[in-house]
Amino acid sequence: MTVLVLDQAWIRAVPALVVGAAALKTAFPDGPTMPRRLPTTIGEGEAVLRMARERHAEPDPATRPATEPYDPGQVRMAVALFGSAVLDRVDDGIMNDWSPPATVFPDGPGE
Repeated sequence: MTVLVLDQAWIRAVPALVVGAAALKTAFPDGPTMPRRLPTTIGEGEAVLRMARERHAEPDPATRPATEPYDPGQVRMAVALFGSAVLDRVDDGIMNDWSPPATVFPDGPGE
């Protein structure tokens, strides 16, 4: 405390705090903000998703034969509606690139 008084650093610190507080008040006039959260799923959204899955049931990987290839135009819609299980059917390399296998570390030197 004595150093601050003798050095007169408080003369520089007080204006810096005032300017900083004013800048924060200008940047965030409503005060501190909370991060935005995704809205919860509601019944109407579930109904729309269910209708879309029924309308586009052809690319569903659960009912589609594994030997039938996907049309490139269908892949995006199929992944949006049915998830990443579609990518297993398109190409095995896609899923391997997405989540590579864990690296195996040797037990000791020379192994």
